[in-house]
Amino acid sequence: MSNVNLHSFRVARLEVFARDTDAPLGEATGFFCQYGGRTFLVTNWHVVSGRHFQTRQALHRSRALPGALTVHAHVLRERDTAAVPSASTAFRLALLGVDGRPRWHEHPLFGADIDVIALDIGGALPLGTQVCPISLEQELAAELELAVMDQAFVTGFPLRASTTPNSLPIYKSGTIASEPAVFDSQPRIYIDGKTKTGMSGSPVMVKRGEGESAMGLEHLRLVGVYSGRDRQEPSEFEAELGIVWPLRECLLPILETYLEEVSRAARPASGG
Repeated sequence: MSNVNLHSFRVARLEVFARDTDAPLGEATGFFCQYGGRTFLVTNWHVVSGRHFQTRQALHRSRALPGALTVHAHVLRERDTAAVPSASTAFRLALLGVDGRPRWHEHPLFGADIDVIALDIGGALPLGTQVCPISLEQELAAELELAVMDQAFVTGFPLRASTTPNSLPIYKSGTIASEPAVFDSQPRIYIDGKTKTGMSGSPVMVKRGEGESAMGLEHLRLVGVYSGRDRQEPSEFEAELGIVWPLRECLLPILETYLEEVSRAARPASGG
């Protein structure tokens, strides 16, 4: 797989299953990222909750809500000598804890109004394997400047597994359609492009940098998380615009808040 863009290995196909019956509810996309020494699966709130992030109404026609994900991922094995995944695997992620509470983490300020969540996948991977995550430290250090009319790529799984040409994501292009540095009530960017519902939770990338990457392909930089176009507002539907939740304003606060909570819980209690 020497000619495969490394980013293709960072994206996962998600199968969603009902919490009570384990019936299949649909498919979506997620991606792996690393921050603060921990590895996360990132996708949309509506994927793991089974509810529209604005109306909170159940999305599936049966009204069933998700209880687990099966994550289809490309992984490195302990014996691999190159930093390129050499195998594929599938692993199960429970979405609820034993107490029935969600295991995912939401935006500390906006909560589910930001359609992005992160799941710490430490311990969930098959023994002796690791995923190929996006390093958020590297992404943040790149000081990416995004502009309206930039071309972006939504990388996910719009096709059924039986019809896709391989197990790797599809790259669908779009244009940044709203000024990406100007927000009103919520940080969001609109993208103009033809995408499908299976791409909910996809990372959105732009090409940056001169020359070639280590894998012979242009560098891709993470912009944010794609949220689909299944809005219920007629104006947004008719305009055919999809939502991108930007990295710094939407995903980063989720991870930083979670890491602070983990650090706080690990501190020894002070004596009275």
